[in-house]
Amino acid sequence: MFSEPVVGEKFFGRDDVLEILRKRALALKDGYRQNVALTGQSLAGKSSIILHFLRSIQDEGFIPIYVEVVKEPFSSFARKFIATLLYNALLARGQNPPTDLADLMEKSKDILPRTACAASQIYSLIENEEYDQAYSSLLELTSVMKAEINIPCIVILDEFDNLEHLGIKNPFSGFGKVIMVQKDTMYIISSSRNLAIKKIISEKLSLLFGNFEVVKVSNFGIKASCEFLDTRLGGFEIEDFTRKFLLAFTDGNPFYLSKLASSLKSIAMDRMKSFVGKEELADAILDIVYNANGVIHQYLLNYLLELLDTKRRDIHISVLVTIANGINRRPDIAKTIKMRQREAADTLAHLCEIGLITKNGVFYSIDDVMLEFWLKNVYKRKKDLLIDGTFDKVSLFREEVLSYMTSFEQEYAMSASSRIAQLFGSFSNDLVQVDSKSIKLPHFTKVETRYFADSSQYVAASFRGNFWIAQVYDRNLNENDIISFIKNAKSLNCKISNKVIIPLKGMDENTKLLAKELKITIWDSRTINNLLNLYRKKRIVLT
Repeated sequence: MFSEPVVGEKFFGRDDVLEILRKRALALKDGYRQNVALTGQSLAGKSSIILHFLRSIQDEGFIPIYVEVVKEPFSSFARKFIATLLYNALLARGQNPPTDLADLMEKSKDILPRTACAASQIYSLIENEEYDQAYSSLLELTSVMKAEINIPCIVILDEFDNLEHLGIKNPFSGFGKVIMVQKDTMYIISSSRNLAIKKIISEKLSLLFGNFEVVKVSNFGIKASCEFLDTRLGGFEIEDFTRKFLLAFTDGNPFYLSKLASSLKSIAMDRMKSFVGKEELADAILDIVYNANGVIHQYLLNYLLELLDTKRRDIHISVLVTIANGINRRPDIAKTIKMRQREAADTLAHLCEIGLITKNGVFYSIDDVMLEFWLKNVYKRKKDLLIDGTFDKVSLFREEVLSYMTSFEQEYAMSASSRIAQLFGSFSNDLVQVDSKSIKLPHFTKVETRYFADSSQYVAASFRGNFWIAQVYDRNLNENDIISFIKNAKSLNCKISNKVIIPLKGMDENTKLLAKELKITIWDSRTINNLLNLYRKKRIVLT
């Protein structure tokens, strides 16, 4: 695990996910078992959520078994599983348990004899290299313990998809067969490979049971990101542009936000300043993103080295760099790196499978915005720079970062409606996924910003006599806004094929229901930012 999970007083937000986990845990006591699968980007905070949740239910009468699944021999995984189970079971029995496995086994013989005996049998199976049977018996161990001391278990398998690397035949089918009949144990599984975990649940486990609730752990939203920054930069003022840039640059990823905030604070303290702005931010990016020993630089490099197979690493990185540079359709990617279309399709499918990219309609994108920036502006820049020796690469990169920030500032000086108009002007009959639905984004022949009779601005995009009418709201939407939008749209006296509202700061459920009833398309801030990303435009950030 690259970054230690954050629990206790330093834990921030995530109340919605914690509430789901708590409800499912309490339901287990009432005899209803609902397993949960957490998905989300690497370092989005899944492990922190899980461990903070476990701390919050310490006194609720559960035995937690948390195991980070890594690429290791099955015997190592089994040792961790058994040690964690025995330690927490002894703790629940009022004991002061040792941490050494041999000592745990010895102490358990008197206090948990049936469980200890079952654990010993698992070791005998491992010694005889009967790994598949040992794997099933290991998963059944929680039921043995429940029968012995009548305390339910919550088993957490972090990075669950790594079970395939333990050397077990059909690890997911074996897992399903055991827990299908194991009603007294709740499972929380997590994975940073969204496509892989969904495929495992839908294909390899669906025939056995269908009770995994999939919960996506996203990065922090705008409000939570601002509050998070304020807690991490306590005592320091932050320039408004610097705040907006940070939120867009990290996309609210808690790891990136935390590390950049820490670096900003350190730089400001060294300079005896109580204010952080563009100069400090450029130096913070230089310090931890560009420099080879910087924490974000090291994380991204190690992340790629761990995920990418050695034999195909160069071609995989070439594809990733190509996408990071804005070439994100398969034919264009293949042409750019001189690859056959079939090979390009297979390579892109593999990168999707391991969670480095996602496919949306005809587009491929790198969801981790920091990884995208690093590939384009750090990794490739360093590789392509031919001048070496005493040449000051650091100063060159700092100038490029400041230039990047300036272009960001210029784009953010535009109104949201103007930026949406630019986005609409980029559409070219492309098929994309929006809110799990496939839609075609027309090639508009004319896109412009106009004003309704009440002076509110809107975007008018036309093709073959049809219009898309879109209005952007930089405040919370209410039902009166929907009524005004419909009234204004009707007054235009033109053929409208799609009415779109873009509530950048959200809307309540009643307003949403009214909009849907009136057949208005709703693109919230996450949807619109995903589209902006696909068309290589900067995200909209409202603080």
